[in-house]
Amino acid sequence: MKPIIILSFLFVTFKALGQNYILPDGEFMDTTAYKDKVCEDYNLYYYQVGGKYLKSSLTTLNELRDFLLPKNMIYKGSGYVTFRFKIDCSGNKMNKTQVIQTDDKYKSNHFDKEFVSDLYKFLNTLSAWKIPKDSSGKSYPYNAFITYKIIDGKVVNIIP
Repeated sequence: MKPIIILSFLFVTFKALGQNYILPDGEFMDTTAYKDKVCEDYNLYYYQVGGKYLKSSLTTLNELRDFLLPKNMIYKGSGYVTFRFKIDCSGNKMNKTQVIQTDDKYKSNHFDKEFVSDLYKFLNTLSAWKIPKDSSGKSYPYNAFITYKIIDGKVVNIIP
């Protein structure tokens, strides 16, 4: 009986890491979210508060390539995978993440689920999010986006 419980726990734990939810307002991954009790949400966007990721897109792209290299996977397709998420007032990515996938003509598209899951896992490793503060030192959460530009199954750019 004990091995069944352990296996069930592992299955549930790993399944939740890449869980997709298709809802009327879009596709989401890991929709477990919490309301930050310390920081009031003003529904700000990264460009309103200067919240761009602190590392350059080229540095982040090279980190992504290093992250994907051990997997030695061959992916297909061209287009864009965009993740939309919120950074809390402590500079941490919150779990509710919208996934937007388009082809290179910006028409709705779906890349291989494992490829999107790998991109999402990489996104979750990013930790250099800026914490915007006003003149009094109060910090603010904000909405952020990361878009991966893909050509023939290879990520060639990260926007912004």
